[in-house]
Amino acid sequence: MKNLDDFISVRRNAPFEYFRHDCAHIAADWVIEHTGKDPLADLRAPDAPIGRKHLLATLRAVRGAGGFLSAATARLGPPLPGTMAQRGDVVLARSGGRVGRVSGYSFGICTGSHIAAPAADRLVFLPLTAGVATWRI
Repeated sequence: MKNLDDFISVRRNAPFEYFRHDCAHIAADWVIEHTGKDPLADLRAPDAPIGRKHLLATLRAVRGAGGFLSAATARLGPPLPGTMAQRGDVVLARSGGRVGRVSGYSFGICTGSHIAAPAADRLVFLPLTAGVATWRI
């Protein structure tokens, strides 16, 4: 399923769930779907020190890496400005508190006209102007 529309359709009504349907995992799952490479492979391993169900340790690791932008850059490479997002790109977006339970920021996927990001009970579609940084996939 390398089709973005199909990828989003499958997840459109899925409720938020840390380590499964959160912003980092949705973005990483899209990268896997599109490229076959998992940017979170080391973190998904069963013996990972900040693996599944260790939310506090995970958040501390993100903070220790310099925040979401720095952590993503370490895994995806140098970002482009968020305003340059194109369909299929991973985007770090300001969510205005609507999504991004921890920081007010959320990773999402550019649909071409919006940024699809997980919220409490479904995906929401943020405006492209909310993009802070984008990574070509």
